[in-house]
Amino acid sequence: MERLVPENSKELLSSLQEITQELNDEIKEVFEEDANFCPAPTEWSVKEILCYLSDADRITTKRINIILDDDEPFLRAFNPDELAVEHDYKGQTWDEAKRNFQEARQANLELLQSLQPIQWLKGAIHQERGHVTIQDLAETLNGYSRSYLEQIRHALWLAK
Repeated sequence: MERLVPENSKELLSSLQEITQELNDEIKEVFEEDANFCPAPTEWSVKEILCYLSDADRITTKRINIILDDDEPFLRAFNPDELAVEHDYKGQTWDEAKRNFQEARQANLELLQSLQPIQWLKGAIHQERGHVTIQDLAETLNGYSRSYLEQIRHALWLAK
């Protein structure tokens, strides 16, 4: 990964804001029926994807705060399928899923915007990935968001 300079953090934040706007635009006029459509038995619905993105944002925010508070803390991995069951993605309403995503993403963006450039380089030891920095966590979130946006678009296309 490219090492951080102040311009990189600005570009990453801009990219996260852009993908967030694209996600919000994509789900803005989706009805509950289409949000619950499951493209295949092993795939998530749009609502489940959005619930997962909410969890990913909350976990990322928590991890960033842990990294800011401690030197090289240990971060446990998580299983997305277990989160889906534990947090009852299927049982949430579409309005709840949208609201939860928007709140979690906004909190994350605000936290990232508040960081000084040097803070982006603070790190932790991730259970599966080894050493990671706040920058790495933000890049991962950005990548997840882009990937899941494409899955949302595909699921909505199939639902029509």
